[in-house]
Amino acid sequence: MPKANLGEVEIYYEEQGNGEPILLAPASWWPSDTWNVTVVPFLSKRFQTIVFDCRGTGRSSKPKDGFTVAQFAQDCIGLLAHLGIARCHAVGFALGGQIVQAMAIARPDLVATLTIAASGSGAKTLSGGLRNVSPDTENEIRDMGFERYIRAYVENDTMAFNPKFYRDHSDVVMALANAVWSGQSTVEVFRRHEDARLTWDTLEKAVEVKVPSLILCGADDYVSRRGSTPVGTARRLAELTPGCELFLIPNVKHMTFWDGTGGLSALQDFLARHPIGASQ
Repeated sequence: MPKANLGEVEIYYEEQGNGEPILLAPASWWPSDTWNVTVVPFLSKRFQTIVFDCRGTGRSSKPKDGFTVAQFAQDCIGLLAHLGIARCHAVGFALGGQIVQAMAIARPDLVATLTIAASGSGAKTLSGGLRNVSPDTENEIRDMGFERYIRAYVENDTMAFNPKFYRDHSDVVMALANAVWSGQSTVEVFRRHEDARLTWDTLEKAVEVKVPSLILCGADDYVSRRGSTPVGTARRLAELTPGCELFLIPNVKHMTFWDGTGGLSALQDFLARHPIGASQ
């Protein structure tokens, strides 16, 4: 299994395809296998895809200290150095959007383009108050069981998928749920990943982004984030991120890149218009 030794942690990764490199940063507590459902098969036809398990998930190290977005971003930077990649497209889903935003701010020389998909607002609500994570999670996990709780995040047509896609593509839904569950370790580590969302202020940091950016979200992604929604955050990020593009995918809920191919097509179109060589 390929792993990058970054000193205090080892980060598991996979590469596939040829062309300009794309680093795909996963959602909070999601392992790299989730990208292998639909996304890598689509993108690797034209690009070199790089997926990885964040510390605490999948086959990467599981340190006992807490996690932060800035820490995840530094792990990504270390992984790219390990691979000898001097410049890449950086794409992040949910918490991964915060991670790649932090990367783009810390290392604009390394990030040719930035795509933030269905990200939360981070440390603050859309109205500017302090956010917290749900205090009910432990009770829900105890009542449902850890595996059922994790799978339920994906296996629904209320928050996750458009009802028609959910009904017609149960194979994709099942594969994604299996992949998400495959990378879990303990409830404690899961909760520390949840807490990491609050270590980065996505909206406040937006003005610091200096690379071509795409803000991507399902037009129907109104999942509650305790003071924010992904579509509300996307609209605000589009106002705050210099020169960015906003694309709200019609008839898509939270699973931006898995709820049909609209998100992947929008991403591929953006990348084709911003080749790495042109942004150097």
